[in-house]
Amino acid sequence: MEKLDLKQKANIAKTGFTLIELMTVMAIIFIMSILAVSNYHQGGSQVVLDVEANRFAQDLRRVQEWSMAAHQVAGVAKKGYGIYVSAVSGSYIVYTDNNGNGIYDAPSELYETVVLDKKVEISSCTPNPASVDFMVTSPVTKINGGDATTVQKVQIWLKNNHNMKRTVTVNKAGLIYVE
Repeated sequence: MEKLDLKQKANIAKTGFTLIELMTVMAIIFIMSILAVSNYHQGGSQVVLDVEANRFAQDLRRVQEWSMAAHQVAGVAKKGYGIYVSAVSGSYIVYTDNNGNGIYDAPSELYETVVLDKKVEISSCTPNPASVDFMVTSPVTKINGGDATTVQKVQIWLKNNHNMKRTVTVNKAGLIYVE
């Protein structure tokens, strides 16, 4: 076996990592993992908000479809179907418009109350409160009982506990979209 001279021994000692370098790498990994975990929780809240906004829009489309198909409830034809929304609420009401006035007349017209996820609330709506009613006899969308010329659209803002928002809009032609 050959003996190593001093220069070769010095080169072998320089090939490893120092304690400072290892601690720096560990600190970077630690900081990145904390950021990833905190964004993971916000991402879950975003998904819940998106699901609730799309469920609300889907319920609007469902009552719109009922009006186009002249859906009957318990064998009785109704004059319209709609959704009633009030701001700062954790729920909304799907209703049957028995008298054709275009607004929710509690409680005789109640079809179902839909409760939002506990992390999501209806933060505001314009106008407030809002009844979005689809009439069976005509392809008219009534907002708060008025005809489509008085109120052009209704906007409902859903908010989660991270102040992320989604807007569901229904215009006078009955077009429903989520932003």
